[in-house]
Amino acid sequence: MRRSSVRVKAIFYSFFVLAGFLIWRLYAVQVVEGPWLADKARSEHSETIELQAQRGAIYDREGNAVVRSLPSQSVYATPRAVTDVGDEATKLALILDVPADRLENLLRDTASTSLLARKVSREKAELLRKHPLAGIYVVPEATGVRYVPSGHFASTVIGFTGIDENGLDGVEYSFDSVLRGRSGKMVLEEDELGRTVPFASPHVLVPAQPGRGVVLTIDSYMQFEAERILRETVRIRHAAGGTVIVMNPYDGEVLALANAPDYDIRSFEKYTPDQRRDRAVMDAYEPGSTFKLITVAAALESGRVTPDARFPSLDALTIGGRTIHNAEDGFIAGRGSTESLEDIIAYSHNVGAAEIALRIGGATLYRMVRAFGFGDRTRIDLPGENPGLVMRPQEWSATTLPTMAFGHSISITPLAMIRAYCAIANGGLLVRPRIVRTLADANGHAVYEYPPHTERRVISKRTAAILRRYLRAVVLRGTGYPTAQVPGYAAAGKTGTAQVAENGVYVPGAYIASFIGMIPAEQPRYVILVKIDKPRGAIYGSVVAAPAFAELAKEAMLHAGVMPDVKARLVSRESPLKPST
Repeated sequence: MRRSSVRVKAIFYSFFVLAGFLIWRLYAVQVVEGPWLADKARSEHSETIELQAQRGAIYDREGNAVVRSLPSQSVYATPRAVTDVGDEATKLALILDVPADRLENLLRDTASTSLLARKVSREKAELLRKHPLAGIYVVPEATGVRYVPSGHFASTVIGFTGIDENGLDGVEYSFDSVLRGRSGKMVLEEDELGRTVPFASPHVLVPAQPGRGVVLTIDSYMQFEAERILRETVRIRHAAGGTVIVMNPYDGEVLALANAPDYDIRSFEKYTPDQRRDRAVMDAYEPGSTFKLITVAAALESGRVTPDARFPSLDALTIGGRTIHNAEDGFIAGRGSTESLEDIIAYSHNVGAAEIALRIGGATLYRMVRAFGFGDRTRIDLPGENPGLVMRPQEWSATTLPTMAFGHSISITPLAMIRAYCAIANGGLLVRPRIVRTLADANGHAVYEYPPHTERRVISKRTAAILRRYLRAVVLRGTGYPTAQVPGYAAAGKTGTAQVAENGVYVPGAYIASFIGMIPAEQPRYVILVKIDKPRGAIYGSVVAAPAFAELAKEAMLHAGVMPDVKARLVSRESPLKPST
């Protein structure tokens, strides 16, 4: 009896200890180690994936989307769930256009998930859904694909993105951090085979923030016309390429920027870097006679030369062992023994420009060149801008000053050149070129506006008015007559013809024909640059580039709702132009 009582007590205490141990373990598992064990279980049966933010759209100035992101889908595999690797690899190869041996290697991978193809077309994705294969599934990608309604439209401005929608060129590159947005995180539950549980609710840890939209200054109609006219001019003149820029001279907005050649953004990889290059900001060139306005501006601002000044009418001038000639374009020097500033600009005399520079000196011209921003980047929001090349006076030779006076011995981008003419058009203020107006939210509403920026005053209002009068004379009776005239409107501008310099040597027979003009001549609404590279046959800016300016200027004015006047007004009623004597 006593032995039985001891046994009962032993069993009782054993169960008591066991119960205590179980209670302690239950407490430890549920309370002490519970959170850690739960996290471990989730990690074994869940996957944390990155939620890519939707990339922002790019709009024209009117809010029309020129580039936006559309949903995309990628094809993944769960290798452990694939029943027949060889058969499925063969079938997938026909659908995805991927080599079967490569797919077979991916399907034999030991990883829980293998990526087979990124961002496949909607047609391929639908085909896989209609004919499902074991272990193969189609997954939507938040990053999507960039959709460009018109592939060539403003391609050198807009740029392109990589497969992960990272900006690689143009505005897509410059504003990549703005367009990209911020990625998030999401947790998905998986079964023992590593497959996503169909009815499990995903848990969003950090929501993705979509990228901002970028609203360009580009006017779609003017951009279209600029591209059309440039393309046709390059074709007719058998040229190597060209550039057209349209700017608002008062706030620096770039309304059109076209380059030839350009490319189709949708298949950018098929084009060479040279075809994709933004010549307007990357290519520096010797501007030729369009630069003479800078020389005259320096002369007038210095006070050493007045609008009434006269210079000897010469067709040749020898300096430092080099003879400078006027262009053989039919415009003889002056009408007597002397010529005025207006004559030198109107008839584009190289010798006259050289004489002006020699009279004012190198230091005066150099200060004006630098004041106009030549040698510096304009700081437009486009990648790869070339500052050009402006030698310091101590680096000049005996011929640098006289040749720089008519646009040689200096290298400038088309954008820098048109900015200088905008200062002449707006009364003497150097404005910063702008390609972006505002940033917008996902609904297209503006959240930030880029204000106009005036760098500095470079010339007086009086000097600017005189220069505009000279530019008007170019069109009325000079090298721009009649090719730069716009019926019903008063246009002003300057022709330019310059040799092409490559590796420090002028290329025989290679020229750049250009025209920079403004319309209307009084209170200009638009400044337009046309630059044609290496035309064949005719080479002069008056023949090659001026007609393109006239056509685009007319389209721009009609687009603005300004109807042609039967009698186009002169620059100033108080100071009408008179033929020089």
